[in-house]
Amino acid sequence: MKDKILNEIIENTKKLMSYKTIKENYNEFIEAHKYIKEQLKDFYIEEYTINNYQNLVISNTKDKHLDIIFCAHLDVVPADSYEGKIVDDKLYGRGSIDMKGQLSVVISLLKNNKTNKKIAFIITSDEEIGGACCEEIMKNYTADLAVVPDASSDFNLIIEEKGLLQIEVTAKGISHHASEPTKGENAILKLYDIYNEILKIYPIPKDDEYLPTVNLSKIIGGKANNAVPDEATMTLDIRNNKEITHEEILKNIKSISSVSSIKILNQGNIFQVDPNNPKIKDYMENANKILKREVKLEKCHATSDGVYFSEKNIPTILTNPKGDYWHGPGEYVEIESLYTLYELFKTLL
Repeated sequence: MKDKILNEIIENTKKLMSYKTIKENYNEFIEAHKYIKEQLKDFYIEEYTINNYQNLVISNTKDKHLDIIFCAHLDVVPADSYEGKIVDDKLYGRGSIDMKGQLSVVISLLKNNKTNKKIAFIITSDEEIGGACCEEIMKNYTADLAVVPDASSDFNLIIEEKGLLQIEVTAKGISHHASEPTKGENAILKLYDIYNEILKIYPIPKDDEYLPTVNLSKIIGGKANNAVPDEATMTLDIRNNKEITHEEILKNIKSISSVSSIKILNQGNIFQVDPNNPKIKDYMENANKILKREVKLEKCHATSDGVYFSEKNIPTILTNPKGDYWHGPGEYVEIESLYTLYELFKTLL
């Protein structure tokens, strides 16, 4: 039985990895959904189109209050190749660990197990660019427990994820001929000064310190090669822990004199779960038996769709199989760990 299930998971993962489900590739999402719906054709299937992204909710009931909601995202970040390749005991390729492998685990879980519990499987399409789909879908559902196979590695349990704040900061300058830069005010250089001031408030953490971070993601400025730029913008990706709020961060950045304006692009709350919640404790006890060790509790620097469940006070299992190099050319998942994840989720049924 194990070989049958694992082969099914691998086949589905490689098939789903072949779809280039990146931003604006709408047809790829539709084709991937057709494949998933065929796999789970005996279930109730609802489709939600949010911001032009199609999402699926697959369930064994029409009830909107579930015992368990599983949630996985189909979208990935861009890659040079969308082919899954097996080398030794690992499956390599975009989406293997983030997170078409886990999505395939839940497909096999639903296909091969009967349960009296009311189950839904939410498949979203925009987690990598903000997560608005899950947030909107969860306005229609509630649950006693949520499972989001994301964020961690090696079956560790995430008890906190950082909040997200993405902003666009604008600086104004004075344009002049590039041959006489002292007669102008360079807006791009002002941005560099602003960013350095921000780093004084929120310095880059050493090692794995769980502190707020500010990443300069993008700079846009200048209209001509031979002119001093009179306006420039930079995009900052900010991750905060529970020690500081978005409002406090914005206030500190606005206090820097060279900042002309700030535009909020995206924001999300901190994810938290109480490891002493009875449902979380039950899961951990079963996981300890299967893994033959104690589940490690972790805090995560990233964000995930898990926050949309914790916001509704739904205890959420945020965990992952073994793998590494999310979003990178060497992304992989350990094949055997996908079956272990299947066994862990099966205990919930």
